[in-house]
Amino acid sequence: MLDHIVLATPDVQASVAEIEAAIGLRPELGGHFPGRGVYNHLLALQDDAYLEIIGPDPAQQNPEGPLPFGMDDFGDRGAHVPHWCCKAGAEIDQRVAAAREAGYDIGEVRPLGRVLADGTRLDWRLTRTIWPPLLGGLMPFLIDWGDARHPSSTAVKGARLTSWHGEHPNLDAVREAHAALGVELELREGPEPALVAVIEGPGGAITLR
Repeated sequence: MLDHIVLATPDVQASVAEIEAAIGLRPELGGHFPGRGVYNHLLALQDDAYLEIIGPDPAQQNPEGPLPFGMDDFGDRGAHVPHWCCKAGAEIDQRVAAAREAGYDIGEVRPLGRVLADGTRLDWRLTRTIWPPLLGGLMPFLIDWGDARHPSSTAVKGARLTSWHGEHPNLDAVREAHAALGVELELREGPEPALVAVIEGPGGAITLR
């Protein structure tokens, strides 16, 4: 099941403003990732999912390592959807092991967390993706929130994900990988890997890819 869609951007505030202008809802600050050099804003979607707008954190000038999702170098891409995340819960370790046995290594399960806007901390476990990701990002990473409060419960509400699909030139390869990991995604043939989301709000819609 979809947990969240990642929108990587060189300028979080500019992307937040663009989304607000398009759909009539403003994603609010989720929090900062200490040492990782990034922060995010969130927008709740239906079915306990959300959109994460994530980018370089001006308050963190010296991160401990490379920025996630290849954000050390955006090139000429600007804001785009590089990856997506599926809920795995307590089965995360077994699902990662099963995928690895089938020939798909999506990374080790590791702890991660961020400091929320109110100063408290949220912690979870997820597969830390080796970059670039498998199948151009169409192979998702997995997350286990444990007992933590899910971000969709506190993020801005009122938006809906009306379309969500992946594009790839080799759909059979993607289907095999998804079957090994136990995930599903609508797939369409395309010249290069892409993830495409259409999000609607009270003021209109926006397409992110």
